[in-house]
Amino acid sequence: MFSGFCDFIASAGLQATMVRADINMQAILETRSFDLWYGAFQALIGVSLSVEPRAITAIIGPSGCGKSTLVRVFNRMNDGIRGVRISGEALLDGRSIYDKAIDLRLLRKRVGMVFQRPNPFPLSVFENVAYGPRIHGLSHGDLDARVEMGLRQTGLWDTLKDRLNSSALSLALEQQQRICISRLLAVEPEVLLMDEPTSALDPIATARIEELLLELKKSYTIVIVTHNMQQAARISDYTAFMLLGELVEVGETQTMFTLQSDPRTEQYISGRFG
Repeated sequence: MFSGFCDFIASAGLQATMVRADINMQAILETRSFDLWYGAFQALIGVSLSVEPRAITAIIGPSGCGKSTLVRVFNRMNDGIRGVRISGEALLDGRSIYDKAIDLRLLRKRVGMVFQRPNPFPLSVFENVAYGPRIHGLSHGDLDARVEMGLRQTGLWDTLKDRLNSSALSLALEQQQRICISRLLAVEPEVLLMDEPTSALDPIATARIEELLLELKKSYTIVIVTHNMQQAARISDYTAFMLLGELVEVGETQTMFTLQSDPRTEQYISGRFG
């Protein structure tokens, strides 16, 4: 089957078909002909993607296709990897995030990230959520109010308001992931990047996190990497399909899952590879 897929790729060619939905809103995040290399290996090839505000954009594709690398571009999480180099543009509100005048700390305040496995600090619930405001210089005001706001937005306040001094590591995995999201929300970001945020959770916890994301998109722009196509179909407004470092197709989720414009997208979504 794999050899047949390789033959199919060769015959189809690897020129990405970028199909952008007809949307009137200004993109908040954007890449234009963006390339990224890890040493000699090119992980992203000519990626042009627009991310619309206050919506959920899902990035799908097989393992190793560049999904996580792409999402980490938007807050420059790849910068610390030795041998990384780039070409092309990556923009936040129309301004290059690689501009020499960009304050990297401010960028990561505006564009926060949640990882695959919950990563609370070995601190209390309160100190975990307060950590973000403190490192971004926002603790001079009412820190208690910021912590409460972050916990309320993730639905944890009523459960944990009497346990703020308890260790965050003592919580269930779902609650730990919500704590990590609360830590971001306490600094009032504009964009939430999520790299498979439910991959370590059971189905019930996954459903609760998905419900949370649907609520959060009313106030935030969300970009989520997922291997779970059903999850993308359930919660995202737009879906981007990546393959071998290229963006093959992107559009409104309902259209992407019913009427693909590229045969490679149809083959992936129908389970013929990946």
